[in-house]
Amino acid sequence: MRSSGSVLITCLAVLILGPVLALANGFYSPTAGTRASAMGGAFVGLADDYSAVYWNPAGITQIKGMELTATGHDVVSLASREGIVLFQGLDGADDDYRYALGTIAATSGGVNKMAPGLFFYSDAGPLRNVFDKVGVAAYTLTEYGTKWNGSEVLDGFVGHANNYDGIFFGGDRQDYESRIKTYVDSPVLAKEVIPGLSVGVTANIAYSHITLDNVMMVEQPFPVDTPDIEDDWYLALTPLQVTDDVTAMGYGATVGLLYRASSQVSAGLTVRSPMTMAYDGTFALMASGGGEVYKEIFDSDFELRFPMWVGAGFAYRDFVFDGLTLTGDLQWTDWSTMESIDRTVAWTSGSEMPVEVQDEMEWTPLRWEDTLEIAVGFDYRLGRSLVLDMGYRNSPTPAPDETYDFLMPQTDKNVVGMGVTYLQDFWRASFALEYHAGAERNISGTHDMNGKHLEDLLIPSLSFTYAF
Repeated sequence: MRSSGSVLITCLAVLILGPVLALANGFYSPTAGTRASAMGGAFVGLADDYSAVYWNPAGITQIKGMELTATGHDVVSLASREGIVLFQGLDGADDDYRYALGTIAATSGGVNKMAPGLFFYSDAGPLRNVFDKVGVAAYTLTEYGTKWNGSEVLDGFVGHANNYDGIFFGGDRQDYESRIKTYVDSPVLAKEVIPGLSVGVTANIAYSHITLDNVMMVEQPFPVDTPDIEDDWYLALTPLQVTDDVTAMGYGATVGLLYRASSQVSAGLTVRSPMTMAYDGTFALMASGGGEVYKEIFDSDFELRFPMWVGAGFAYRDFVFDGLTLTGDLQWTDWSTMESIDRTVAWTSGSEMPVEVQDEMEWTPLRWEDTLEIAVGFDYRLGRSLVLDMGYRNSPTPAPDETYDFLMPQTDKNVVGMGVTYLQDFWRASFALEYHAGAERNISGTHDMNGKHLEDLLIPSLSFTYAF
């Protein structure tokens, strides 16, 4: 079903692109906290509810008594791409250069990705001489991915040259799907060290799971002799499914400072340490068609460094008029430390991958760039029982064009949020809706990602808090 040259080309593409597809465009972290989500993530300088464990752990000193909160976000990605992919090769007795241009016009399927969370806080009890507040949280740090119908991705052909007399598929079409999810357990401690200044710290224990179904096209040009034409050249494309399934554990910490200069103004600073995740699992290749099935599965592992994050923000209560709070944040992420992925694959002796090229396949360049996000939010209390929130955040992607892939298609985003909270004496319920409006991304000069890429995200969220 495959020539040795096609196998080599395919494995090269798979190992160079495989890890990039899983990770190339940053991680989408659903904004921890329903109010924070509604306020565009401008929450470091306010941090006055359960989501302080994420935004600024010093803020839990503002929580009165004992609280239990359950949350849920639903992450929906709506992506599309239009463009051209190039198939090419040197084949034939005369070593003629041939190519074919395939057209792509696809829309991702709507997939609901739930991001749950549970948060508990209490006074420090017997530790009250050391800490004012303690707690524990289990929430979703990362939840992202897309799904594409394989029949839509390669829609047709706009041209071919130099005696390619026919183009057809030599195998079954496969769908594309990606998902990266990371859950964090965070015990948290906080204390007001001097009047107005609180310090908080968390330990972050993370579990991550990456699953990825990508499809590579094996290019198989071959001649067919006919009575009229001496060498009638065809291009057969065999879809090869590439599956990554890896998990990892990682450990880090978050430290936060919150200073309340007055009853109206507060400022915060948060530093979240990097986490090195040692992913371990399997890497599989599979193609089928005409009743034949080819499949190889290898053990694989690589390390991935979740980046350092630094946020600084302020909050101004009773801004302009009573009940209105203005917040603003700057949030920096050091994505530039992700220069490459060094991967180890346990190639089997019977693999069709040539031994002499296996070592050089295990390095994947990323070349990410640091990002700086700017966020602003508003919180308006209408009487005793109702609070309205809204906000905006500018969210750039860290990945350059050369490492972009539509399977994880994050683009620059303009994020708007809005929400409402209803309060009673012992409980409160919040609802928020975040919309990530993706900027159009036009890519050229690559082998298979040329064209227009768009992605929007819609994230509704709910939370319910009970105070004991």
